[in-house]
Amino acid sequence: MCPKSSREKGTRGEEMARRYLKEHGYDILGSNFRARTGEIDIIAKDRDEIVFVEVKSASGNTFGNPVEWVNTFKQQRIIRTSLVYVQAKGLAGCPMRYDVITVDSDRKVCHVRDAFRYQA
Repeated sequence: MCPKSSREKGTRGEEMARRYLKEHGYDILGSNFRARTGEIDIIAKDRDEIVFVEVKSASGNTFGNPVEWVNTFKQQRIIRTSLVYVQAKGLAGCPMRYDVITVDSDRKVCHVRDAFRYQA
């Protein structure tokens, strides 16, 4: 069954990404965290690291590799929003990582660990 909208495709991609992370030993701390600075799709814990995950769902390669869609501007929004999250949750000082997960139309999941970094 094909998703009817971009939102539905994104929701399905995020569900698959959460399932993938759980299967690989991550604890899911939250989803769709919103702040004035932006939104983070999934927040997880991998051992002692807090992992902020951007999920991209693609139905083809027409617009290039979905990992490349997370450009510098988007990365900065995610980083600013992650700092709001750690402050709000009292987690400042915890190790953090930024990953990107892509899900294609064949339901193939590609996980890019440490896709970008926060430069203090």
